[in-house]
Amino acid sequence: MSIHIGKSPIAYRKGSERKMATTDSLVQISDLRKEYKMGETTVHALRGISLDVAEGEFVAILGQSGSGKTTLLNMISALDTPTSGEVSVQGSVISSMKRDERTRFRRSSIGLVFQFYNLFPTLTALENVEIGIAMKIKHKEEMRNRASKYLELVGILDKANSYPSQMSGGEQQRVAIARGLAKEPPILVLDEPTGNLDAETSEVIWELLHTLNKQTGTTVIAVTHQTSVSKLADRSVFLRSGLIYGISAKNEGE
Repeated sequence: MSIHIGKSPIAYRKGSERKMATTDSLVQISDLRKEYKMGETTVHALRGISLDVAEGEFVAILGQSGSGKTTLLNMISALDTPTSGEVSVQGSVISSMKRDERTRFRRSSIGLVFQFYNLFPTLTALENVEIGIAMKIKHKEEMRNRASKYLELVGILDKANSYPSQMSGGEQQRVAIARGLAKEPPILVLDEPTGNLDAETSEVIWELLHTLNKQTGTTVIAVTHQTSVSKLADRSVFLRSGLIYGISAKNEGE
């Protein structure tokens, strides 16, 4: 099966003025910094990150807890805003958007997958995928067909009528991935997607993400502490104390 997605435009309010980036990269991150106040202490979560991500690339962001991985992912997903620096996606600077603009951006342009699946327990697998595209597709039959297509793509269509409690952790994560992809966004963002799974299931999920990246053309940006993912990702970005201390490409040294 070959499906190419990830070309959908980012829609903003008509007349909204937005500074444009000057790169052909899908994602451009420039001198990104994030500080948090904890009482009298200032925590420097990001200390000046600069990184470009190409369309269709599979990028793994690795590092220990507290290295800034999730903070960086939140900036790319427009879940948070930086203290300084810029994040642009498809040429538009999302780091300076207002809250409602960032919400619309996420709805149209980001597929989100988290560690704990975030499935609705009272909905079936099919309904959990449908609810992720309900704001985009209003026709019930079209919505059902789209959801079924992505459940099939992740190899779990036979569980379409099952509830989360009737599925394994790996199956639930496949549903979450299908939900993220069903919007057909330019970018699929994953925060420790295998952090709640056993080693064998984790390997299966990463292989699945690698295959989906190649099949659909969707840009994949995934945070993980599993260094073995470097064997699958096009590039691995290593963070430490809010800084990039290394970047490696899959084919380096071959």
